[in-house]
Amino acid sequence: MSSPASLTPALLAHYEELVTYVHKRFPAHDFARDVIHQVCLQLLHSPPDEEVRAPLAYLRRMSLHRALDWCRARTRSQAWLDYVEAPPDSRSHDEDGACLLDFQQQLQALVDIIEALPPRPRQCFLLHRIHGMEQADIANQTGISRAAVAQHVRTATQRICRDWAPARHLASGRLDAGAARANAGST
Repeated sequence: MSSPASLTPALLAHYEELVTYVHKRFPAHDFARDVIHQVCLQLLHSPPDEEVRAPLAYLRRMSLHRALDWCRARTRSQAWLDYVEAPPDSRSHDEDGACLLDFQQQLQALVDIIEALPPRPRQCFLLHRIHGMEQADIANQTGISRAAVAQHVRTATQRICRDWAPARHLASGRLDAGAARANAGST
Protein backbone atom coordinates (compact mmCIF):
# COMPACT_ATOMS: atom_id res chain seq x y z
CA MET A 1 0.00 0.00 0.00
CA SER A 2 1.08 3.55 -0.63
CA SER A 3 0.06 6.86 0.86
CA PRO A 4 -1.41 9.72 -1.20
CA ALA A 5 1.94 11.51 -0.97
CA SER A 6 3.63 8.64 -2.80
CA LEU A 7 1.55 9.26 -5.95
CA THR A 8 3.60 12.28 -6.98
CA PRO A 9 6.89 10.35 -7.15
CA ALA A 10 5.04 7.59 -9.04
CA LEU A 11 3.72 10.18 -11.47
CA LEU A 12 7.19 11.58 -12.03
CA ALA A 13 8.70 8.12 -12.47
CA HIS A 14 6.01 7.02 -14.97
CA TYR A 15 5.36 10.37 -16.68
CA GLU A 16 6.31 9.31 -20.24
CA GLU A 17 4.60 5.96 -19.82
CA LEU A 18 1.37 7.74 -18.82
CA VAL A 19 1.68 10.13 -21.78
CA THR A 20 2.05 7.13 -24.10
CA TYR A 21 -0.89 5.40 -22.41
CA VAL A 22 -3.18 8.39 -23.05
CA HIS A 23 -1.71 8.97 -26.52
CA LYS A 24 -2.61 5.40 -27.60
CA ARG A 25 -6.26 6.09 -26.87
CA PHE A 26 -6.33 9.74 -27.95
CA PRO A 27 -4.06 10.43 -30.96
CA ALA A 28 -3.08 14.05 -30.25
CA HIS A 29 0.26 13.86 -28.44
CA ASP A 30 0.01 17.38 -26.99
CA PHE A 31 -3.41 16.47 -25.67
CA ALA A 32 -1.87 13.52 -23.78
CA ARG A 33 0.72 15.79 -22.14
CA ASP A 34 -1.97 18.28 -21.17
CA VAL A 35 -4.00 15.49 -19.59
CA ILE A 36 -1.05 14.28 -17.53
CA HIS A 37 -0.33 17.84 -16.41
CA GLN A 38 -3.93 18.16 -15.28
CA VAL A 39 -3.61 14.88 -13.37
CA CYS A 40 -0.50 16.23 -11.67
CA LEU A 41 -2.31 19.44 -10.67
CA GLN A 42 -5.26 17.46 -9.39
CA LEU A 43 -2.98 15.31 -7.25
CA LEU A 44 -1.23 18.36 -5.82
CA HIS A 45 -4.45 20.24 -5.04
CA SER A 46 -6.63 17.37 -3.88
CA PRO A 47 -4.84 14.09 -3.26
CA PRO A 48 -6.97 10.99 -2.66
CA ASP A 49 -8.21 10.53 0.88
CA GLU A 50 -7.52 6.82 1.02
CA GLU A 51 -4.36 4.86 0.46
CA VAL A 52 -3.67 3.73 -3.10
CA ARG A 53 -2.60 0.10 -3.46
CA ALA A 54 -1.37 0.26 -7.07
CA PRO A 55 -0.12 3.79 -7.87
CA LEU A 56 0.53 3.19 -11.59
CA ALA A 57 -2.90 1.62 -12.16
CA TYR A 58 -4.50 4.47 -10.21
CA LEU A 59 -2.65 7.08 -12.28
CA ARG A 60 -3.59 5.35 -15.55
CA ARG A 61 -7.24 5.27 -14.57
CA MET A 62 -7.12 8.88 -13.38
CA SER A 63 -5.47 9.93 -16.67
CA LEU A 64 -8.02 8.08 -18.75
CA HIS A 65 -10.90 9.65 -16.81
CA ARG A 66 -9.40 13.12 -17.17
CA ALA A 67 -8.96 12.58 -20.95
CA LEU A 68 -12.56 11.40 -21.27
CA ASP A 69 -13.76 14.42 -19.30
CA TRP A 70 -11.88 16.74 -21.62
CA CYS A 71 -13.25 15.00 -24.72
CA ARG A 72 -16.80 15.21 -23.39
CA ALA A 73 -16.36 18.88 -22.56
CA ARG A 74 -14.96 19.53 -26.04
CA THR A 75 -17.89 17.66 -27.60
CA ARG A 76 -20.37 19.69 -25.55
CA SER A 77 -18.63 22.91 -26.54
CA GLN A 78 -18.65 21.96 -30.20
CA ALA A 79 -22.32 20.98 -30.01
CA TRP A 80 -23.08 24.37 -28.51
CA LEU A 81 -21.11 26.14 -31.22
CA ASP A 82 -22.93 24.13 -33.87
CA TYR A 83 -26.24 25.01 -32.24
CA VAL A 84 -25.54 28.71 -32.12
CA GLU A 85 -25.99 30.45 -35.42
CA ALA A 86 -23.14 31.95 -37.38
CA PRO A 87 -21.31 34.79 -35.65
CA PRO A 88 -23.00 38.15 -36.11
CA ASP A 89 -21.99 40.27 -39.03
CA SER A 90 -19.71 43.14 -38.05
CA ARG A 91 -22.16 45.54 -39.69
CA SER A 92 -24.80 44.62 -37.13
CA HIS A 93 -22.87 46.66 -34.57
CA ASP A 94 -23.61 49.79 -36.61
CA GLU A 95 -27.30 48.90 -36.60
CA ASP A 96 -27.16 48.21 -32.87
CA GLY A 97 -25.52 51.59 -32.35
CA ALA A 98 -28.24 53.28 -34.37
CA CYS A 99 -30.93 51.44 -32.42
CA LEU A 100 -29.26 52.37 -29.14
CA LEU A 101 -29.05 56.03 -30.13
CA ASP A 102 -32.69 56.03 -31.23
CA PHE A 103 -33.70 54.39 -27.95
CA GLN A 104 -31.74 56.93 -25.91
CA GLN A 105 -33.31 59.81 -27.84
CA GLN A 106 -36.83 58.42 -27.43
CA LEU A 107 -36.22 57.81 -23.73
CA GLN A 108 -34.98 61.37 -23.26
CA ALA A 109 -38.05 62.69 -25.10
CA LEU A 110 -40.28 60.69 -22.75
CA VAL A 111 -38.44 61.97 -19.69
CA ASP A 112 -38.81 65.55 -20.97
CA ILE A 113 -42.55 65.07 -21.51
CA ILE A 114 -43.03 63.60 -18.02
CA GLU A 115 -40.99 66.39 -16.43
CA ALA A 116 -43.16 68.97 -18.25
CA LEU A 117 -46.35 67.57 -16.73
CA PRO A 118 -48.01 69.54 -13.93
CA PRO A 119 -46.77 68.38 -10.50
CA ARG A 120 -49.80 66.36 -9.33
CA PRO A 121 -50.39 64.43 -12.62
CA ARG A 122 -46.64 63.75 -12.82
CA GLN A 123 -46.55 62.46 -9.24
CA CYS A 124 -49.61 60.23 -9.68
CA PHE A 125 -48.39 58.90 -13.04
CA LEU A 126 -44.91 58.06 -11.73
CA LEU A 127 -46.22 56.41 -8.58
CA HIS A 128 -48.81 54.36 -10.46
CA ARG A 129 -47.15 53.47 -13.78
CA ILE A 130 -43.46 53.48 -12.88
CA HIS A 131 -43.46 52.41 -9.22
CA GLY A 132 -46.53 50.18 -9.51
CA MET A 133 -48.48 51.65 -6.59
CA GLU A 134 -52.21 51.07 -6.43
CA GLN A 135 -54.33 54.18 -6.98
CA ALA A 136 -55.92 53.78 -3.54
CA ASP A 137 -52.45 53.83 -1.93
CA ILE A 138 -51.52 56.93 -3.91
CA ALA A 139 -54.75 58.60 -2.76
CA ASN A 140 -53.93 57.81 0.88
CA GLN A 141 -50.35 59.01 0.54
CA THR A 142 -51.16 62.25 -1.28
CA GLY A 143 -54.39 63.07 0.57
CA ILE A 144 -56.59 63.26 -2.54
CA SER A 145 -59.47 61.06 -3.65
CA ARG A 146 -59.01 57.89 -5.67
CA ALA A 147 -61.05 59.49 -8.48
CA ALA A 148 -58.65 62.45 -8.53
CA VAL A 149 -55.68 60.06 -8.73
CA ALA A 150 -57.33 58.26 -11.65
CA GLN A 151 -57.96 61.59 -13.39
CA HIS A 152 -54.35 62.71 -12.89
CA VAL A 153 -53.00 59.40 -14.27
CA ARG A 154 -55.38 59.68 -17.23
CA THR A 155 -54.30 63.28 -17.90
CA ALA A 156 -50.62 62.32 -17.85
CA THR A 157 -51.21 59.30 -20.07
CA GLN A 158 -53.15 61.40 -22.61
CA ARG A 159 -50.36 63.99 -22.77
CA ILE A 160 -47.73 61.30 -23.25
CA CYS A 161 -49.81 59.68 -26.00
CA ARG A 162 -50.24 63.06 -27.66
CA ASP A 163 -46.64 64.29 -27.39
CA TRP A 164 -44.43 61.18 -27.54
CA ALA A 165 -43.93 59.71 -31.03
CA PRO A 166 -43.80 56.01 -30.07
CA ALA A 167 -47.00 56.36 -28.05
CA ARG A 168 -48.71 58.19 -30.95
CA HIS A 169 -47.62 55.37 -33.26
CA LEU A 170 -49.02 52.71 -30.92
CA ALA A 171 -52.23 54.65 -30.36
CA SER A 172 -52.77 55.15 -34.09
CA GLY A 173 -52.22 51.42 -34.62
CA ARG A 174 -54.86 50.65 -32.02
CA LEU A 175 -57.22 53.22 -33.53
CA ASP A 176 -56.69 51.78 -37.02
CA ALA A 177 -57.33 48.25 -35.73
CA GLY A 178 -60.44 49.46 -33.88
CA ALA A 179 -61.75 51.20 -36.97
CA ALA A 180 -61.12 48.08 -39.05
CA ARG A 181 -63.04 45.96 -36.53
CA ALA A 182 -65.89 48.49 -36.49
CA ASN A 183 -66.03 48.51 -40.30
CA ALA A 184 -65.92 44.70 -40.41
CA GLY A 185 -68.78 44.51 -37.92
CA SER A 186 -70.98 46.92 -39.91
CA THR A 187 -70.71 45.00 -43.18
